[in-house]
Amino acid sequence: MKKIALAIALTGLGSAALAAPDWSKAPAKKIPVFFPGPAGYEWVMTKSDHSAANQLIEKGRTCAYCHDEDAVEIGGKMVAAKPVGNAKAPLETNPPTGKLGAFPVSVQGSHDGKKMTLRFEFDAPKPSGGKKMDPKNDLKLTVMFDDNKVDGARQNGCWSTCHQDLRTMPDANDAAKTNPKAKALGWSDGATKYLKESRTALEMKTKPRGGWDKLKSDAEIDALLKEGKFMDLMQWKSGKGEKPVDGYVLDARHMEGGKSLLKAEGKKEGDKWVITFERSLSADGKGDHAITAGKPYNFGFAIHTDGAAARFHYVSLGYTFGLDDPKADVNIVKQ
Repeated sequence: MKKIALAIALTGLGSAALAAPDWSKAPAKKIPVFFPGPAGYEWVMTKSDHSAANQLIEKGRTCAYCHDEDAVEIGGKMVAAKPVGNAKAPLETNPPTGKLGAFPVSVQGSHDGKKMTLRFEFDAPKPSGGKKMDPKNDLKLTVMFDDNKVDGARQNGCWSTCHQDLRTMPDANDAAKTNPKAKALGWSDGATKYLKESRTALEMKTKPRGGWDKLKSDAEIDALLKEGKFMDLMQWKSGKGEKPVDGYVLDARHMEGGKSLLKAEGKKEGDKWVITFERSLSADGKGDHAITAGKPYNFGFAIHTDGAAARFHYVSLGYTFGLDDPKADVNIVKQ
């Protein structure tokens, strides 16, 4: 009888440890996501293009400091092909037909001391009826975060990975597809996201902007990875049979290597989507950051709706999350 009682007790403990978070006890942060058009890192950080660039460069302020509320307006101008910032002409000259400029997302976090769960809830925009770029996945949600080591991540979140010469961007170059490292870097359709730390130079003003072809050596990239200068990446896809992605961004966007993502799930009820990422707090694989108490982490996220791909997504500005940290934008509370 004692053995049976002990087994029941242990089973009960196991069930409690695996219980889903009580989201009514986790504070929610409303974050707007908006259509950014072809505005990459170089555009954002150039004063002649972006009226608030001096706030970033000279005063060290974050993008969200100025645009947390008017991100909705920016997205509206992009989808209407109207000028943004200091530009006299529209930055986005061919916006997707019927695309909504922006929508709000509720973000929450919970942890149990060993793993954390991030929860995203939103009403996805109605389908535009146009051709789907990614017919396998009606919706994708990607999260990227930094351990306070990537230059600019505190200010602009995942914008540190977005450049003017990526595939589908204004200065994209087909030569990336035939580069000797194209296969290893996942460039079959062109250059993917990267960090400026991985390049020997970055052209900010003169076209073509960016530095996809100015890769540092393999030894230098390995050293940066060991130093933690990368963006951890997690992605959930809605397509049947699609597996969650646990990767990172440094010299390119690597869609594998990580081992800290335990589970990613999504469900749709009516027009509402709820997507959760359950992740170990430890760094268990290549491109994984350890998450510890006492410091904020810089993060941003992107949502591809209606079968969109590449840059035709909605994005957030840069925000912070932290374990039991009321000062962070998203406070990941212990339960």
